[in-house]
Amino acid sequence: MSEQDVVSLHCAHDYLIDMLGFLPGFAYLGGLDPRLHTPRLSIPRTEIPAGSVGIGGAQTGIYPLASPGGWQIIGRSPCARTTPNAPSPSCTAPASTFASSPSRRSSTTPSRRRSPQAAMSATSS
Repeated sequence: MSEQDVVSLHCAHDYLIDMLGFLPGFAYLGGLDPRLHTPRLSIPRTEIPAGSVGIGGAQTGIYPLASPGGWQIIGRSPCARTTPNAPSPSCTAPASTFASSPSRRSSTTPSRRRSPQAAMSATSS
């Protein structure tokens, strides 16, 4: 499956935030298309950047903080980060929905890759 196909399938519908866990604000998103089910890495990465969108098995989720992780990273979300000292530390909450759409990084954002999955704009409600 091409990168564009992965992004298109992932962005094809809204996700229900099933729960927050693993890290403060880590959103587990329910309803991943079965064609996107992907095994976790056999050796986790030592650091996944905050805002990364990943797939691990039949789950998809968003890393709110930089952390180790073993999920396959398919993009980034600017809205899913956790700010621990803020009045509302996370912009996600269980039982709310999360919608994503494919986007490209702007020319002013440094990037080694310019693929369709380089960034995902997303909203949570």
